Amino acid sequence: MTENKDESKELTAEEKVQYKKVGKVGYLTLNNPDKRNAIDMPMVHRILSLLDEIDKNPKIRCLVINSIGDKSFSAGWDLAMFSDVSEKTIDNLLQIGAKISRKIFFLKKPVIVQVQGPAVGMGTIMSLAADFRIVADRDDIFFQLPEINIGPGIPPATGPTVGAVSLLGIAHAKDMLLTGRKVSLEEFDSWGAVTKIVSPPDKLKKVVKKYARKLSLKAPSLLYLSKTAINIMGNRIAKECWELENEMAYHYFNGMLNKDVKEDDEFIKDLWEKYGKGKP
Repeated sequence: MTENKDESKELTAEEKVQYKKVGKVGYLTLNNPDKRNAIDMPMVHRILSLLDEIDKNPKIRCLVINSIGDKSFSAGWDLAMFSDVSEKTIDNLLQIGAKISRKIFFLKKPVIVQVQGPAVGMGTIMSLAADFRIVADRDDIFFQLPEINIGPGIPPATGPTVGAVSLLGIAHAKDMLLTGRKVSLEEFDSWGAVTKIVSPPDKLKKVVKKYARKLSLKAPSLLYLSKTAINIMGNRIAKECWELENEMAYHYFNGMLNKDVKEDDEFIKDLWEKYGKGKP
């Protein structure tokens, strides 16, 4: 008699984050559909490891990030991570989790996100950090950076401010980050944030495959140089911006943990001196 498979068994990080190579294109796939492809810490380590591997592999010329299921591209962080706001949780988020958007942004190969459902939190952050956003034409798709609405609010400190300002501009970045609202695909596209909307939606995979294949035929050195030049022109202080995010987040979280921190006005003054090159 065959033993029934335990369907409630927790998936491993390797099962939740899958990877395959097709020709010169790498496919990194989020497979956590029961949680709308939310990302937990084991998945973070797996994603970072794969991104390192892809970056070093000369046989990979382009990366596609996609996910399983129609309900969501990614719901962002698994909120179970924040059930206990401790120093360890904060360090995991700011020192490890924050690396995902950086690695995508600085990857030597062009990165496409294939979006078939709503992108929330880290789902949107990865989309902003990528080079191309190819999205299914569905009315229920939206992009959201909801950090300010989570509990008492958490700082946007794993790449959302950098990505939003760099790609969307200051006005739209403030709109997303200070309200935490859902931005429809139509509106996101009107901001110039979408590379291609695919209709009908069931052709998304085929369109992305063709787009990635064309990119993979380009000279890798030229892709790397061109991508980097464009990124530098579009965001000349990218690395400093990620550091600024982390400093802001640590200041906020340390206050929540009742640590001795500077008054907000004094802290903001120091931020302007360090990153804004002077007073506001």
